[in-house]
Amino acid sequence: MNNLPEKADWVEIEKQLEPQYVSFFQESMRMPEEIAREIFKAFAQDLKDAAQREGTDRFPESFGKILLEREQSDEKVRDAFAPKRAEGVTDDDIALWWNMHDLERRMICKVDEMNRILLFDKLVQSNGATEPEAAQIVAKRFPVYGDPDHLVLGTDDDRPLPFELKWRINRYITEKTTADPEKFQEEVEASTSLNALLRKAVRQGEL
Repeated sequence: MNNLPEKADWVEIEKQLEPQYVSFFQESMRMPEEIAREIFKAFAQDLKDAAQREGTDRFPESFGKILLEREQSDEKVRDAFAPKRAEGVTDDDIALWWNMHDLERRMICKVDEMNRILLFDKLVQSNGATEPEAAQIVAKRFPVYGDPDHLVLGTDDDRPLPFELKWRINRYITEKTTADPEKFQEEVEASTSLNALLRKAVRQGEL
């Protein structure tokens, strides 16, 4: 049994997120509503369990504001944010991401991971791509978020991006694909990964 307290905020945020994600699963994965709802509920339960294990289920509201205040005097918080700051993360980015409910943050991360896995599996199983070829295509299709100090493959610029940059990145990609999709795709193809292109945009002050 899951011992996570069913606090009102957890219950309420799950109710708020459910229609959004059920609709997304139906449209993106072409599945019946019933199955989409089952997937959402399974994800939500797994993420609640993870939050309990890691102790993030009790993060207070406005946690981003609290972190920014602690950064001024707490060396551990400053050290944690230092690599993110080096990537261009701002106070506003930190507040926006960490003020979100923990379940909402975790669901975003989970769906990002799911999208990458689904594309990778499709490329390998249906399109006949090798695993390295599929990994390269996925890296150019989706931003990869996580610990910026974690380098698996590729160049330094291919490292995971801080999740705190997600909303700025979404806006940037939307603007680029709306203004000139062909030019943007050419820029992506000329880069080692979408992450590398996005880091270049941060350095140039475009993102």
